[in-house]
Amino acid sequence: MEQKQLNSKYYKIIYQLLYENDGVITYKQLKEHNIPSIYLTRMIRKGTLIRKTKGIYIINNGHYDEYYFLSKNYNSLIFSHYSALYLNNIIDIFPHQIDVTVYSGYNAKGIKKYANVYYCDRDIHSIGLSEAKTIFGNKVRVYDFERTICDFVKLRKKTDSEIFSKLIGAYIKYEKKDLKKLYEYAYKLGIYKKILEIFELFYE
Repeated sequence: MEQKQLNSKYYKIIYQLLYENDGVITYKQLKEHNIPSIYLTRMIRKGTLIRKTKGIYIINNGHYDEYYFLSKNYNSLIFSHYSALYLNNIIDIFPHQIDVTVYSGYNAKGIKKYANVYYCDRDIHSIGLSEAKTIFGNKVRVYDFERTICDFVKLRKKTDSEIFSKLIGAYIKYEKKDLKKLYEYAYKLGIYKKILEIFELFYE
């Protein structure tokens, strides 16, 4: 009788987690709730769950929101560069690879399996931190357009000149642009002169 009650309790927690996370559950969540992994195995055998990738399981016929679950499983990552442009609706082309930024010294070994990882000093990691919704409606941490502009300016030599020009042009036309904020970010990120030189050309 006690075992049946325990089984019922475990399944109740699993289904609650699936409900709260839009049909996805992770092995990490199971450990946090002290639920033996055999319960996931049983649900997979029954066809209730599907193993999407290592440590991540989705309900049968469910959607896997990679941006959301990367963000949820790795609290220190912030979507940046092309991923930030996509999530902020600056570009409508789905990036071939996810871009994220973490602070220097962070162990990003697990993230590198799923994304291109950039590093920055810890004291500037949160500059430009914002939120955006994925195509599934889930909120994730992302850099705003001003921080993204700064990041691309820092990588200008590694960025295609045509893409860079289009990006700057897109910001000039951006209705919500905040040049004051852009210059503040640039100063803190040590690229104030570079930003000034680029945007003075457009506002002369």
